[in-house]
Amino acid sequence: MTRKGLLTLILILIILATALIVFIFNFPTQPSTENPSRTVIAVVKLPAPELKGNMSVEEAIQNRRSVREYNNKSLDLKDISQLMWAAQGITDKQNNFRSAPSAGRTYPLEIYLVVGKNGVGGIEEGIYRYNNTNHELEKLLSGDKRSELSKAANGQGEVTDAPVDIVITGNYQRTISKYGNNNLSIRFVHLEAGHVGENIFLEATARGLVTVSIGSFNDNTVKTLLNLPANETTFYIFPVGYSK
Repeated sequence: MTRKGLLTLILILIILATALIVFIFNFPTQPSTENPSRTVIAVVKLPAPELKGNMSVEEAIQNRRSVREYNNKSLDLKDISQLMWAAQGITDKQNNFRSAPSAGRTYPLEIYLVVGKNGVGGIEEGIYRYNNTNHELEKLLSGDKRSELSKAANGQGEVTDAPVDIVITGNYQRTISKYGNNNLSIRFVHLEAGHVGENIFLEATARGLVTVSIGSFNDNTVKTLLNLPANETTFYIFPVGYSK
Protein backbone atom coordinates (compact mmCIF):
# COMPACT_ATOMS: atom_id res chain seq x y z
CA MET A 1 0.00 0.00 0.00
CA THR A 2 1.28 3.43 -0.88
CA ARG A 3 1.88 6.13 1.73
CA LYS A 4 -1.08 8.10 0.33
CA GLY A 5 -3.34 5.03 0.53
CA LEU A 6 -2.26 4.33 4.11
CA LEU A 7 -3.02 7.91 5.18
CA THR A 8 -6.42 7.70 3.51
CA LEU A 9 -7.21 4.46 5.36
CA ILE A 10 -6.17 5.96 8.69
CA LEU A 11 -8.35 9.02 8.05
CA ILE A 12 -11.36 6.81 7.26
CA LEU A 13 -10.83 4.81 10.44
CA ILE A 14 -10.63 8.01 12.51
CA ILE A 15 -13.88 9.29 10.98
CA LEU A 16 -15.64 5.98 11.65
CA ALA A 17 -14.39 5.86 15.24
CA THR A 18 -15.53 9.44 15.85
CA ALA A 19 -18.96 8.71 14.41
CA LEU A 20 -19.28 5.62 16.63
CA ILE A 21 -18.41 7.62 19.76
CA VAL A 22 -20.93 10.33 18.89
CA PHE A 23 -23.61 7.71 18.27
CA ILE A 24 -22.97 5.97 21.61
CA PHE A 25 -23.10 9.15 23.65
CA ASN A 26 -26.21 10.51 21.94
CA PHE A 27 -28.22 7.30 21.67
CA PRO A 28 -31.43 7.67 23.75
CA THR A 29 -30.97 5.77 26.98
CA GLN A 30 -33.73 3.30 27.80
CA PRO A 31 -32.77 2.24 31.31
CA SER A 32 -34.18 -0.90 32.82
CA THR A 33 -36.89 -0.24 35.36
CA GLU A 34 -36.52 -3.67 36.93
CA ASN A 35 -35.55 -4.04 40.56
CA PRO A 36 -34.22 -7.61 40.65
CA SER A 37 -33.67 -7.57 44.44
CA ARG A 38 -37.40 -7.19 45.13
CA THR A 39 -40.12 -9.77 44.68
CA VAL A 40 -43.39 -8.81 43.01
CA ILE A 41 -46.19 -10.28 45.14
CA ALA A 42 -49.03 -9.55 42.73
CA VAL A 43 -49.82 -7.55 39.61
CA VAL A 44 -52.84 -5.28 39.21
CA LYS A 45 -53.74 -4.43 35.63
CA LEU A 46 -55.03 -0.87 35.39
CA PRO A 47 -57.86 0.27 33.12
CA ALA A 48 -56.74 2.01 29.94
CA PRO A 49 -56.22 5.73 30.57
CA GLU A 50 -58.92 8.08 29.34
CA LEU A 51 -57.64 10.78 26.99
CA LYS A 52 -60.67 13.06 27.28
CA GLY A 53 -62.02 14.44 30.54
CA ASN A 54 -64.76 16.70 31.85
CA MET A 55 -62.47 19.58 32.82
CA SER A 56 -60.20 21.66 30.60
CA VAL A 57 -56.54 22.23 31.37
CA GLU A 58 -57.33 25.87 32.06
CA GLU A 59 -60.03 24.94 34.57
CA ALA A 60 -57.70 22.47 36.30
CA ILE A 61 -55.02 25.16 36.65
CA GLN A 62 -57.59 27.64 37.99
CA ASN A 63 -59.03 25.16 40.51
CA ARG A 64 -55.81 23.52 41.69
CA ARG A 65 -55.21 23.93 45.42
CA SER A 66 -53.02 22.27 48.03
CA VAL A 67 -55.43 20.43 50.34
CA ARG A 68 -54.42 18.56 53.49
CA GLU A 69 -57.77 17.28 54.79
CA TYR A 70 -59.50 14.25 53.27
CA ASN A 71 -62.62 12.22 53.89
CA ASN A 72 -62.66 8.42 54.05
CA LYS A 73 -64.11 7.84 50.58
CA SER A 74 -62.18 5.23 48.60
CA LEU A 75 -60.68 5.85 45.19
CA ASP A 76 -61.33 3.46 42.32
CA LEU A 77 -58.98 1.86 39.83
CA LYS A 78 -59.90 4.42 37.17
CA ASP A 79 -58.64 7.18 39.48
CA ILE A 80 -55.40 5.31 40.06
CA SER A 81 -55.02 4.58 36.35
CA GLN A 82 -55.31 8.26 35.47
CA LEU A 83 -52.94 9.41 38.23
CA MET A 84 -50.26 6.87 37.31
CA TRP A 85 -50.61 7.68 33.61
CA ALA A 86 -50.36 11.41 34.31
CA ALA A 87 -47.20 10.81 36.33
CA GLN A 88 -45.23 8.50 34.03
CA GLY A 89 -47.60 6.96 31.51
CA ILE A 90 -46.36 6.16 28.03
CA THR A 91 -47.97 8.46 25.48
CA ASP A 92 -46.16 7.15 22.39
CA LYS A 93 -45.29 3.45 22.46
CA GLN A 94 -43.16 3.56 19.32
CA ASN A 95 -40.81 6.20 20.75
CA ASN A 96 -41.43 5.42 24.44
CA PHE A 97 -42.40 9.05 25.08
CA ARG A 98 -43.95 9.70 28.48
CA SER A 99 -46.48 12.10 29.96
CA ALA A 100 -43.71 14.28 31.43
CA PRO A 101 -40.59 15.52 29.62
CA SER A 102 -37.24 13.93 30.47
CA ALA A 103 -33.82 15.38 29.67
CA GLY A 104 -32.21 13.18 27.04
CA ARG A 105 -34.97 10.60 27.51
CA THR A 106 -33.02 9.19 30.45
CA TYR A 107 -36.20 8.67 32.51
CA PRO A 108 -34.69 8.64 36.02
CA LEU A 109 -37.98 8.60 37.95
CA GLU A 110 -40.00 5.81 39.57
CA ILE A 111 -43.57 6.06 40.90
CA TYR A 112 -44.81 4.18 43.97
CA LEU A 113 -48.31 3.96 45.39
CA VAL A 114 -48.94 3.46 49.11
CA VAL A 115 -52.50 2.15 49.45
CA GLY A 116 -54.30 2.27 52.79
CA LYS A 117 -56.97 -0.08 54.09
CA ASN A 118 -60.04 0.31 51.87
CA GLY A 119 -58.13 3.05 50.08
CA VAL A 120 -58.83 1.77 46.58
CA GLY A 121 -61.75 -0.39 45.56
CA GLY A 122 -60.60 -3.68 44.13
CA ILE A 123 -57.05 -3.84 45.51
CA GLU A 124 -55.53 -4.60 48.89
CA GLU A 125 -53.52 -2.25 51.05
CA GLY A 126 -49.78 -2.29 50.45
CA ILE A 127 -46.96 -0.69 48.52
CA TYR A 128 -47.03 -0.84 44.73
CA ARG A 129 -44.65 0.23 41.98
CA TYR A 130 -46.07 1.58 38.72
CA ASN A 131 -44.93 -0.39 35.68
CA ASN A 132 -45.64 2.01 32.84
CA THR A 133 -44.61 -0.46 30.14
CA ASN A 134 -47.68 -2.58 30.87
CA HIS A 135 -49.71 0.15 32.67
CA GLU A 136 -50.02 -1.93 35.81
CA LEU A 137 -49.18 -1.92 39.49
CA GLU A 138 -46.64 -4.33 40.90
CA LYS A 139 -47.31 -5.12 44.54
CA LEU A 140 -44.07 -5.17 46.50
CA LEU A 141 -45.19 -5.15 50.15
CA SER A 142 -48.41 -5.98 51.99
CA GLY A 143 -50.10 -4.00 54.74
CA ASP A 144 -51.22 -0.44 55.38
CA LYS A 145 -47.98 1.57 55.58
CA ARG A 146 -49.51 5.06 55.68
CA SER A 147 -48.92 5.58 59.39
CA GLU A 148 -45.25 4.63 59.06
CA LEU A 149 -44.91 6.88 56.03
CA SER A 150 -46.51 9.71 58.01
CA LYS A 151 -43.95 9.27 60.79
CA ALA A 152 -41.19 9.39 58.17
CA ALA A 153 -42.77 12.63 56.92
CA ASN A 154 -42.26 14.26 60.33
CA GLY A 155 -45.72 13.30 61.55
CA GLN A 156 -47.73 15.04 58.82
CA GLY A 157 -51.20 13.63 59.38
CA GLU A 158 -52.46 14.03 55.83
CA VAL A 159 -50.19 11.17 54.78
CA THR A 160 -52.21 8.86 57.02
CA ASP A 161 -55.60 10.44 56.36
CA ALA A 162 -55.50 10.20 52.54
CA PRO A 163 -56.58 6.85 51.10
CA VAL A 164 -53.40 6.68 49.00
CA ASP A 165 -50.00 8.33 48.84
CA ILE A 166 -48.00 8.67 45.65
CA VAL A 167 -44.23 8.64 46.18
CA ILE A 168 -41.86 9.89 43.49
CA THR A 169 -38.28 8.62 43.58
CA GLY A 170 -35.41 8.91 41.15
CA ASN A 171 -32.13 7.34 40.12
CA TYR A 172 -29.63 10.14 39.41
CA GLN A 173 -27.25 7.75 37.68
CA ARG A 174 -29.56 7.31 34.70
CA THR A 175 -29.15 10.99 33.83
CA ILE A 176 -25.53 11.23 34.99
CA SER A 177 -24.63 8.43 32.57
CA LYS A 178 -25.50 10.78 29.71
CA TYR A 179 -24.68 14.26 30.98
CA GLY A 180 -21.93 13.56 33.50
CA ASN A 181 -21.70 13.70 37.26
CA ASN A 182 -22.36 17.40 37.67
CA ASN A 183 -24.95 19.94 38.80
CA LEU A 184 -26.59 19.90 35.37
CA SER A 185 -27.61 16.25 35.70
CA ILE A 186 -28.93 16.79 39.21
CA ARG A 187 -30.93 19.81 38.02
CA PHE A 188 -32.43 17.84 35.14
CA VAL A 189 -33.70 15.13 37.52
CA HIS A 190 -35.19 17.67 39.91
CA LEU A 191 -36.91 19.51 37.06
CA GLU A 192 -38.44 16.26 35.85
CA ALA A 193 -39.78 15.51 39.34
CA GLY A 194 -41.44 18.94 39.27
CA HIS A 195 -43.04 18.22 35.89
CA VAL A 196 -44.49 14.97 37.22
CA GLY A 197 -45.69 16.61 40.42
CA GLU A 198 -47.67 19.22 38.52
CA ASN A 199 -49.19 16.52 36.32
CA ILE A 200 -50.39 14.73 39.45
CA PHE A 201 -51.86 17.96 40.81
CA LEU A 202 -53.77 18.74 37.61
CA GLU A 203 -54.98 15.20 37.01
CA ALA A 204 -56.25 14.96 40.58
CA THR A 205 -58.05 18.29 40.21
CA ALA A 206 -59.62 17.24 36.90
CA ARG A 207 -61.04 14.12 38.56
CA GLY A 208 -62.48 15.94 41.56
CA LEU A 209 -59.68 14.79 43.85
CA VAL A 210 -57.29 16.85 45.96
CA THR A 211 -53.66 16.52 46.95
CA VAL A 212 -50.67 18.36 48.39
CA SER A 213 -46.97 18.06 47.62
CA ILE A 214 -44.82 17.02 50.58
CA GLY A 215 -41.06 17.43 50.56
CA SER A 216 -40.36 17.22 54.29
CA PHE A 217 -39.44 13.66 55.26
CA ASN A 218 -36.56 11.52 56.46
CA ASP A 219 -34.95 10.12 53.34
CA ASN A 220 -33.45 7.03 54.96
CA THR A 221 -36.68 6.12 56.75
CA VAL A 222 -38.71 6.35 53.54
CA LYS A 223 -36.08 4.32 51.70
CA THR A 224 -36.28 1.58 54.32
CA LEU A 225 -40.09 1.61 54.45
CA LEU A 226 -40.50 1.30 50.69
CA ASN A 227 -37.52 -1.06 50.43
CA LEU A 228 -36.03 1.18 47.76
CA PRO A 229 -32.89 0.21 45.87
CA ALA A 230 -29.76 1.93 47.17
CA ASN A 231 -29.53 4.10 44.03
CA GLU A 232 -33.02 5.64 44.40
CA THR A 233 -33.73 8.94 46.16
CA THR A 234 -37.16 10.15 47.29
CA PHE A 235 -38.31 13.55 45.99
CA TYR A 236 -42.02 13.88 46.72
CA ILE A 237 -44.94 12.44 48.64
CA PHE A 238 -48.45 13.22 47.36
CA PRO A 239 -51.39 12.20 49.58
CA VAL A 240 -54.45 11.94 47.31
CA GLY A 241 -58.14 11.69 48.14
CA TYR A 242 -61.47 13.50 48.27
CA SER A 243 -61.60 16.81 50.10
CA LYS A 244 -63.08 16.76 53.59
